Amino acid sequence: MVRLLGVITALAACLPLQAAGIQQAFLVQNSGWMEPFYADQQSQLKALVGAVAQAASTPDDTVYLLAFSQSSGSHVSPSLLGQGRGAAAISTQLAPLGLARKNSSGALADTDFQEAVTKTITGPFRSAPGIIWIFTNNRNSPNNDSQTAERNRDFYRLLHLEPSITKTLVFPLRMPVQGKLYSAKGLMVYALAYGQSAADALSRIQAEGRLSQVLTRAPARLKPVDQDAVRIVPQAVKNSANVHASLGGDGRTVVLDVEAASLVPSVVLQASLQNMFFPYVIEHATVHAALAGQAAPLQVSPASISALQPGASQKVEVRFDLPMAQIPSAWSAQALGAMGKQVLLPMKATLGLSEQRLALSASFAAELQDLFPGDPISEVFTPPDSVRASQATIPLLVRIQYPLLPVLLMVGAILALLLALVVFGLLGTRSTRYRLLVDGLPRQVLLKPFKSLRIIDAAGQDIGEIRRGMGKPSIVRVADGHTLALG
Repeated sequence: MVRLLGVITALAACLPLQAAGIQQAFLVQNSGWMEPFYADQQSQLKALVGAVAQAASTPDDTVYLLAFSQSSGSHVSPSLLGQGRGAAAISTQLAPLGLARKNSSGALADTDFQEAVTKTITGPFRSAPGIIWIFTNNRNSPNNDSQTAERNRDFYRLLHLEPSITKTLVFPLRMPVQGKLYSAKGLMVYALAYGQSAADALSRIQAEGRLSQVLTRAPARLKPVDQDAVRIVPQAVKNSANVHASLGGDGRTVVLDVEAASLVPSVVLQASLQNMFFPYVIEHATVHAALAGQAAPLQVSPASISALQPGASQKVEVRFDLPMAQIPSAWSAQALGAMGKQVLLPMKATLGLSEQRLALSASFAAELQDLFPGDPISEVFTPPDSVRASQATIPLLVRIQYPLLPVLLMVGAILALLLALVVFGLLGTRSTRYRLLVDGLPRQVLLKPFKSLRIIDAAGQDIGEIRRGMGKPSIVRVADGHTLALG
């Protein structure tokens, strides 16, 4: 076990970044313990593998199909049945698959989970990130070891403790089959992400929803058990009837809708704290929270959780301050640019659990024992002693509805200014006739706004000047011995 962890850890140190798509390996157990899944005409094993491969992969993914048991003599495990882009050929490649024999005597092959995982990583994956899917009856028996329970514990420790296995989901399925040698009630599907980019890809596959159409029950989360432990489901805002709370379409984002005129600096949110730790009961945990980038804390009360079943909720109050300095005024360019629509203010909260104690749900443990009798599978869901805290990131979105009035006033002011410019332009090009007495003799003159006119006598001498603004003209200069009068 120590040697295996060392090999995988050394490989993980040089994991390259994965290009478009992700490589995925679908490992189907075909050792002797799987006899009823191949002998029973009603078995859905091969159909399930094909459906999962189609749902989990895209045409950009490199897909490997492998059968695994345990290497012995000339028999090699895992054996590559096919590879290519996408999962289109999986069903055809699966059709001839039967039970593996470990030697020429025809004895059915044994099972070695660790060998299958390690050789997939070092073989087809070439030590690059990828997702390993394992379809098994959950009986691990290297060299026909009768201590299958202890061998399973070795495998479970690998899943928990190996850091390069970044995410593990478990799907226990009811699939009763009857063979000539054995019978079984259940089949286990493991999804192991090797490397962080594979964990991100596995999360993306879950979020897209195609996989849930095949594996209809929510997976049990084996790893990591220190992330996304809980979520907040908003119900109402206690201190303001004008602020409305809801849950976003992603099932995680807390959305607050408010009119700009009804903003309150502090929000008291009535909500439920939901346990997302399936299949774990949160026996006890202390809750602490914070808003990213904000000095003021986010307070949750009560500040502890007790005996919270997976999927169950506990009523809480969440108090936090809105960053008023970041909220644009109704006269800001951002608000005016919204044209009376919503301005979005994204925020992010972190919700942590400390002094955390987890226990496997009794109903889930009973179901596992029914599907896999005698298997210590419930032990795989016992978190390591090192996991005593967890953290969830909760997006917050404040949607501020701004009124149209500032926009209308601004538009009105612009239109008025434009109208004034038009009027000014028209007036600026229009000449007006005025009566002027030059040395007592009447004369008619034409003058445009903001223009001046020199007055010349009959002899062509300059005798003065008049100037006009927007109104009537005025006399600004008169030569000695002459008179000018507007009249």
